[in-house]
Amino acid sequence: MPLTYTINLGVLNRFRDDLALRARRGIFEAFMQECSPSATSRVADFGVSGHRSHPAHYFFEDMYPHRRNLTAIARTSEGAQWLLEEFPGLNFLEADLRAIPLPDLYFDCGICNAVVEHAGTRDQQARLVHEVCRVCRCVMFTTPNRRFPVDVHTMLPLLHWLPDAAYRAVLRRVGLGYFGDVENLNLLDRRSFHDLLPASRRNRMLRFGPPLLTTNLICISTAASS
Repeated sequence: MPLTYTINLGVLNRFRDDLALRARRGIFEAFMQECSPSATSRVADFGVSGHRSHPAHYFFEDMYPHRRNLTAIARTSEGAQWLLEEFPGLNFLEADLRAIPLPDLYFDCGICNAVVEHAGTRDQQARLVHEVCRVCRCVMFTTPNRRFPVDVHTMLPLLHWLPDAAYRAVLRRVGLGYFGDVENLNLLDRRSFHDLLPASRRNRMLRFGPPLLTTNLICISTAASS
């Protein structure tokens, strides 16, 4: 059963997912430009979702042209094996992104889209980021911007700007305790996102406007030897 990442908006789910797909098309274009994969590059999608109700959930598998060299990686709990049937030629690996059973720099490039904020505490998030970097020469990380006025997971405005303890307490009071658990949602701003990255690599934050107008933070991390 796929994990929960956003609240159920009922009839508005389609509208929200359409907006998400539009943003993710831009992310895909940025990935192709920044990472420049060739037809023979080993590429990974780190942390795929098991949701199949809308293309926004599997945009990278749908758009990437060289699927025989693409590996989708997901936790067992996601139930994402259906991707193999939907996208013939795709490779699939069940693994926790904090312990990927592959050698160093196995992949030439990869994307880890909207995963880090669901990885737990800052220490757990750092462990995930470092492990993804260990197996990938050039990787694009994305995460929703905590400075954006609306949290895209709960669709509530400004609440996530409160001190962390107060923010989580309010979520529990309004019936959104799932998102109040740090194991399920731990938002990042530009500084906390950058601090997760290995100092031994070349890390570059992409800029797409002022903090309050930037819905997603995007970073390119490249192995120093590349």
